[in-house]
Amino acid sequence: MLDSVPNYSKPFREKQTGPLKKQQSAVDTLGMAFEKPMISVQSLTKSYHLGSMAVPVLKGIDLSVKTGEFVSIMGPSGSGKSTLLNVLGILDRYDDGEYILNGTLIKPLSETEAARYRNHLIGFVFQSFNLLPFKSALDNVAMPLYYRKVPRKQREEKAKKLLERMGMAHRMDHMPAELSGGQRQRIAIARALVTDPPLILADEPTGNLDSKTSEEVMELFTEINREGKTLVVITHDEEIAARTRRVIHLQDGRIRN
Repeated sequence: MLDSVPNYSKPFREKQTGPLKKQQSAVDTLGMAFEKPMISVQSLTKSYHLGSMAVPVLKGIDLSVKTGEFVSIMGPSGSGKSTLLNVLGILDRYDDGEYILNGTLIKPLSETEAARYRNHLIGFVFQSFNLLPFKSALDNVAMPLYYRKVPRKQREEKAKKLLERMGMAHRMDHMPAELSGGQRQRIAIARALVTDPPLILADEPTGNLDSKTSEEVMELFTEINREGKTLVVITHDEEIAARTRRVIHLQDGRIRN
């Protein structure tokens, strides 16, 4: 993407005034955005405690994901994939090391600050969908906007547009129990997008789906990535990982080259 940004010479820059100067400033800002990592992790560790015994799960993770990347994290069961996703999603604290998300160091944030940062920057897609069973598809998608105190009419309008994009407009009044697994995952993806976050984290998003529906979900992710969003997908499926632009292998709590 950086290759498409014009490389203006210094003399030309100095002569720019008015609209040209503003336009060049916008180009420079865009270039800097794509140079800055969305995720930067250094020497990160995480252990769980069973009584007095500490069980290390993440053992010095070094990881960088650029803005606009589409990456997958692969590894066997017990490798630390879900723990790493929870840390990246600010759902769980880490012990030592450094995690910088979109330019902000995460560790010093209070619980309230972390929740606010998470809600504005990250959309989540889970294997089990995590839809509210007593809410319609429309209400499930609109729910994150409710917590942002967006007026009801505005949040329903935005949710409807996303459901239309997902091919689910005809199901917006249905409850999750009335939907297939693929339909529920489309609802979950729409919910992840409704606040327009720059980062989408997906934990085994195709784990409960058949191969055809998995392909459709990955097509949606590819389309979302083309729009500039950063995607990180946790998977154990090599075919799913192959659909992303970069595969990161995790084994025994460490990144394997």
